[in-house]
Amino acid sequence: MIFATAMMIGIAAGLQRSAIGTMIGVALVSVAFMTAVAVSVVPPPLTTLFIALGGYNVGFIGYLLTIDAMERRRA
Repeated sequence: MIFATAMMIGIAAGLQRSAIGTMIGVALVSVAFMTAVAVSVVPPPLTTLFIALGGYNVGFIGYLLTIDAMERRRA
């Protein structure tokens, strides 16, 4: 579920078409994880952060590849 949610955030960051928006998205995922670590009694494993960041990257790269394929088909 974390992977799928992060993937959707990556797609949404790609829709913004802004490098700053992309970096803010990654920062917000990391800040959310660090907040969970600070607030919880039992901190979540670090692998969940890596899964979330991987999902974000997969979503963002998938979006970019899709846009590229659509542009090539149009030309």
